[in-house]
Amino acid sequence: MAPRVESAGALLSIDDEAARWASVRISYHLRAPYPDRSFARTEHGWRLWLPRPAVDRLEYLLEVSDHDGGTQLMPDPSNPSRVAGVFGEHSVLEFPDYHAPDWLDWDSPKGQRAEIALPHGRGLGQDLPAQVWSSAGLGTDPAPMLVVHDGPEMDAFAEITRYSAAMVAAGALPPHRVALLAPLDRDAWYSASPAYARSLTDHAVPALLDDWATVGRPVVVGASLGALAALHAALGSPHTFAGLFLLSGSYFTMRYDSHEQRFGRFYRITSAVERIVDAPMCPTDAAIVLACGTGEENWENNRAMAAALRRTGASVTWDQFADGHTWVGWRDALDPGLTSLLGSLWGAPAPG
Repeated sequence: MAPRVESAGALLSIDDEAARWASVRISYHLRAPYPDRSFARTEHGWRLWLPRPAVDRLEYLLEVSDHDGGTQLMPDPSNPSRVAGVFGEHSVLEFPDYHAPDWLDWDSPKGQRAEIALPHGRGLGQDLPAQVWSSAGLGTDPAPMLVVHDGPEMDAFAEITRYSAAMVAAGALPPHRVALLAPLDRDAWYSASPAYARSLTDHAVPALLDDWATVGRPVVVGASLGALAALHAALGSPHTFAGLFLLSGSYFTMRYDSHEQRFGRFYRITSAVERIVDAPMCPTDAAIVLACGTGEENWENNRAMAAALRRTGASVTWDQFADGHTWVGWRDALDPGLTSLLGSLWGAPAPG
């Protein structure tokens, strides 16, 4: 039976006539409080009433255990609503308040793409693979540029070039380019790595600007570790970027994130965050937008980072979206959040 979703929560019912499983639990990653996640056995299967978390949509898996003690994670077989991601498909609950972005339904030209490799600096060891997307019809004309961390994933799962095409077609943004940077060693490069920061700001971005006629300084977009890497690099090279759009940054601190200590570069991140927070003044004049999902474990450290940057004199806008740490949540936050930032930096499109 498909989940029954209401404003207050969702009733999940799983058929298991043959009693294949010894237990069933719902698995998702949101911040406390945590309701009981265990399904109750019924005559024909399993059932759980899940009180609504602080989100408009919830991505989840089922953790099922067999009678020999083995466990596995799987999508909910009763729920046809699923979303793709880096770690495979997840089931999705959409509560009545949720509305997908209108721009998904707009008819927008797809634009053009070019595969490139950007030079690296000392200590990185390999060039940065990237793809440059250009608005339809732009050609070689000068235009603003977005630089996007986790570029292939942000494009595949958060549809960032589809967003750009829609905003250009609607006249909300001028024609522009999007540089989709692919991390080859994401955990190492994006965890406040000095080598990666230097490679990005001293080599990769200058090469982009040399090869693609760019209007003004680029704007950088990042999510999770990609947001941390963007902020770390921008503060180390204050004149590289005109704006930062930072989604659900992994700004780990011992106060809020001690559970992340198993991550191999946890202490490098906490040290970098401490330096940013303790700085007497912000070195960059870039406009900074921090956004985070209302249900995220990263909520507290993002709020703390926004407050710390404001104390140092940075131009900071705080935003939120009613989701967890998900690609779709980041997609849904692009408009109006990124649109407003880019509009303030790029101005109104020229009349056609």
